[in-house]
Amino acid sequence: MDKREKLLQTALELFVSQGFNDTPTSKIAKEAGIATGTLFYFFPTKDELIISLYLKIKGQAAESINLALAEVKSTKEVIKTYYVESLKWSLRNPNEFSFLAQFSNSPYLKKIGADEISAQIAPVLQLFRVAIGEQQIADMDVNLLYALISHQVFGVNQYLSSNKFTKKEQHNIIEDTFLMFWKMIEC
Repeated sequence: MDKREKLLQTALELFVSQGFNDTPTSKIAKEAGIATGTLFYFFPTKDELIISLYLKIKGQAAESINLALAEVKSTKEVIKTYYVESLKWSLRNPNEFSFLAQFSNSPYLKKIGADEISAQIAPVLQLFRVAIGEQQIADMDVNLLYALISHQVFGVNQYLSSNKFTKKEQHNIIEDTFLMFWKMIEC
């Protein structure tokens, strides 16, 4: 692992356990075993470190989800796969998911350009537009649909993470909660 990656990994662990405000860059550098000057070489400000970590994690999540979507054909199955894979990724990557949740509820989200956020969610919004066009789901604002699926993924992740379930029970809960989501948005 190179120095930049080591700093990002250490920052992730500290931000998740201590929060953004209670994690000084000096502590990140010390925990990573890297000079503070080197941290600032890669990330001139703490804000840039946090945003870089966010973009990296969002990219990893998107890559994982997109791999699963490559094999799916019907619109409903694509939406289901997006939902299921989002949950599976969040359960496999609890620190990363925790960081994304923390970031999404922080002032740092406003520091990401609107274009960047639009680019991140554009494929999902387009998916909802297609489903609306095919009259598979209710004709409603695609941004609302994105908010609904995102918050459902967050809530189900919290539920699954807070309880001890077998893999089969987790699978059943994910399937059942997708059906609930689908019933809420279908025509």
